[in-house]
Parts: sequence; structure tokens; C-alpha cells
Amino acid sequence: MPPITYAFGAMIAFMLLGTLHKAADRANCRPQQINLLLFAWSTLLSFAALQFRGESASMPATVWYIAIPSGTGAATAILLFQIGVRYGKIATSWLIVNLSAAVPVIASLLIYGEQVSPRKAVALITMVAALVLLWRDKLAKEEQRA
Repeated sequence: MPPITYAFGAMIAFMLLGTLHKAADRANCRPQQINLLLFAWSTLLSFAALQFRGESASMPATVWYIAIPSGTGAATAILLFQIGVRYGKIATSWLIVNLSAAVPVIASLLIYGEQVSPRKAVALITMVAALVLLWRDKLAKEEQRA
């Protein structure tokens, strides 16, 4: 399977995740329970994937040192996102979450010396422009209400 298949699979899964978060909000589900079940199913499916591939669930200490803060960050991000969806539009909330990808991209450029091609430069500029436009739109709507 070509590596790009994984990227598209992740994109589809994230699209589904955002849509289901809004569906959960519309159904008046409590964010803490959504988060708990989301990560419980994630754990079960991860163990199933290990079994399917015939791999062991034992991990070196390095994995624990990376996984614990990563899991804590993911759980916090998803919980805050689910709570925040109640107070704003899903399109804006999900766009901001996805624009947060700019931070690892910039870190990758600075820390790992990844080269900036013209395409990457355009992508980074459009990420910043989208954030500015979202901020300005929010300010305009707040001024209309006042």
C-alpha cells in the first residue's frame, strides 16, 4: 500500500471525528463521557490492531515517555474541543484545531532542518491567513451583536 494511503485514511478519520463531535453535541451528550468512550474504543481497537498484526503489547520505556504526555495532550484537546463546540460553530472550531498543525510543521522546520519548498511556504502562509481571517470574522460578528 502506498504511504499516501495512510495520510488519506487519517484525513477521512479526522473528518468523521469532527462530524461525530457535532452530532454528539446536537444529541446533548456530555463531553466527558464522549471523551471516555472515544479513548476506550481507541484502546480496544489499538489492541485489536496489535493482535491482527501478531505484535506484542509490551513496549520499551521510550514509548511510555512519549505516549503518556501525548495521550494526556490528546485527551485534553479532544475534551476541550467537545466542550467548545457547544459555544461556537463546528466549522470554525475544527478549522482552528487543524490549523494547530502549523506548530509541528514550524517545529519540524526549525528542529529537524526540514527544507521549505515553495509549496510548503504557500501552505504556511495560507494557514496564517486563515487564522487572521477567522479572527477578523469573529470580531466583526461580535461588533454586530453589540
